[in-house]
Amino acid sequence: MDKIQNSTDALISRERAYNVDVRPTPQEELLIKLGRHAFSSAISQIIEDLQQGRSPSVLSIARPDVLVGFAEALRTTVIDGVSHNTPDTYKTRYFNDFAEVAAEGNAAAIEALPKFVTRLGHLALIADLILDNRKGLEEWHTHRPFIQYLGTFDPQHIGHRIAVQSALISAGESSSALLQVMEQHPRKKSFDASYEDRYAAAEEGFYKSSLLDNTRITQIDVPGGVGLAEKYPIQMDLLATLSGDDEYRWLTGSDKLLLDVSAIQQGNPTTKATARFSDPKMHAYVVHRQSNDRAVLDNGIDYVTDQFGTKITLVEELPYDCAPASSSRIKQLRAEGKDDEANHMQLYELEQ
Repeated sequence: MDKIQNSTDALISRERAYNVDVRPTPQEELLIKLGRHAFSSAISQIIEDLQQGRSPSVLSIARPDVLVGFAEALRTTVIDGVSHNTPDTYKTRYFNDFAEVAAEGNAAAIEALPKFVTRLGHLALIADLILDNRKGLEEWHTHRPFIQYLGTFDPQHIGHRIAVQSALISAGESSSALLQVMEQHPRKKSFDASYEDRYAAAEEGFYKSSLLDNTRITQIDVPGGVGLAEKYPIQMDLLATLSGDDEYRWLTGSDKLLLDVSAIQQGNPTTKATARFSDPKMHAYVVHRQSNDRAVLDNGIDYVTDQFGTKITLVEELPYDCAPASSSRIKQLRAEGKDDEANHMQLYELEQ
């Protein structure tokens, strides 16, 4: 049986041992279908999602064997009874630009294409490119670290984009980032915008950022905090295994959790955070942000490493010319009528 299915079954069994009712979201079901090589069903779901304006972004992180299986199945799939014409969006230019480079056999460009798909005809082009460039895709994708960054993005701001780029620098040139929006949060009970609106705004912000390379970042439409993500790192495992990464690379946008070692010692952190730290596959990438006392931070890192065996990479945050960015700070500035400052923090380097 495929690796991703073995892993999924094991993790779901663990969930049930804790009497947790596991109900995958439709987006998680797509991950499972692709992992099981149930390509016909996956293609039907992707086409339905595309008709609703959702690009098949998970294909931009999928292992080459999954991409090849998807492409071969798509070639035998009859697509009829659906509209092939949709209006141009900002993604259209990105798709056309990457398609031109992908036509030359550039594997990074080929993998970038699915997240910019807006039309059904794009899928057939991608399938042909995958099947014509199997070796290149294998060479580019294999052993690539995929750093998973989960955020509320309410709203997205320069701090989020800086965190991703800083982590990619720390992880090396062969690394990529997998970006994910939370639908629910264990402590934040309400958001200014819906998941769909936050997802669309964050996606556009990440892809239009001048800081980030679109061949190395992918925002996936898999809501965080719901379904298999409610307890324990099942969703992380699905994503890591689909991408082919042997580790769960968890990017946290601040070192605050590591600084509060007493809370960790007392078991006070959220169940999910504790479970992530304690998983033997966990590799935490922690942005150095809150602490000016390196000794205190190093002590926190040492404690977590000794207690849980967690790999920790401390990410040095790249500088930017405004106060430390946060969604709450942007909201506060707007409440005070300081829209120029809020816009700068939110749109910094997107305004150009």
